Amino acid sequence: MRETLIKVAEENKTILCFGVDPDLLRIMVTVPAFPPQIAIEHFFENIIDKLIDENAVAAIKPNYAYFAQYGFDGLNALQTIMQTYRNKIPIILDVKRGDIGKTSEAYAKEAYDFWGADAVTISPYMGFDSVSPFLRDGKLAYMLCKTSNKGSEDFQELRCEGKAVLYEKVMEKALEWKCGAVIGATSDAIRKLARKTEGRVPFLIPGIGTQGGDLEMVLDAIKGSLPVHRINASSSIAYAFEKYNGTPADAALKEAEGLNKKIRKYF
Repeated sequence: MRETLIKVAEENKTILCFGVDPDLLRIMVTVPAFPPQIAIEHFFENIIDKLIDENAVAAIKPNYAYFAQYGFDGLNALQTIMQTYRNKIPIILDVKRGDIGKTSEAYAKEAYDFWGADAVTISPYMGFDSVSPFLRDGKLAYMLCKTSNKGSEDFQELRCEGKAVLYEKVMEKALEWKCGAVIGATSDAIRKLARKTEGRVPFLIPGIGTQGGDLEMVLDAIKGSLPVHRINASSSIAYAFEKYNGTPADAALKEAEGLNKKIRKYF
């Protein structure tokens, strides 16, 4: 998976990842009165096709919970999107799984064998036996490390041994277990973690766009190993039509290209 991430990034000259987070209240403004499943598929397929055709993204990241909130309509739409774009672009399934061994085995089968994800997000809180089922050849597990939400301070910044904090310990395990790591763009911890790992751990970096993360800071931090990482933007791209004129797909491309203008300076 690492080689695929690098190859796609170098071909498209971007590390932008599009987060696919359905919000029917916003989607239904733009589409006819379709059933929810069709509305979600229609809205996002138009956007993803445009982004792929213009080489504007290097991965997509469907968020399982955003689909599951709409029951089988949402889950059927997720299946359609996973099947449509499998082998066309790396797909990171954002599920944040993490449980005891046998349950994690079941979750891993769901993510990789049923949904067909290339990579997943997981919680490492329960330790290696909860992580190991996701460590498959050709796949990548991104462990939650230093996330972009305010509440990340509650646990992730707790002091452990000496001067180390918990998220640094998680990064040590990411190195040991050959995982990726989720590192939010809203904290300059990414500088420290990038220096420590030197590209050996692929980062998935949320927090750009709506959350107000510092894109320039992030790019400067990871510039030494840029192609292996992914910077995610979700609602700022998906719902860019609320800011720009034109179709949702055209507005999404405009927003993505605004981010790519900065990203491509580092290629």
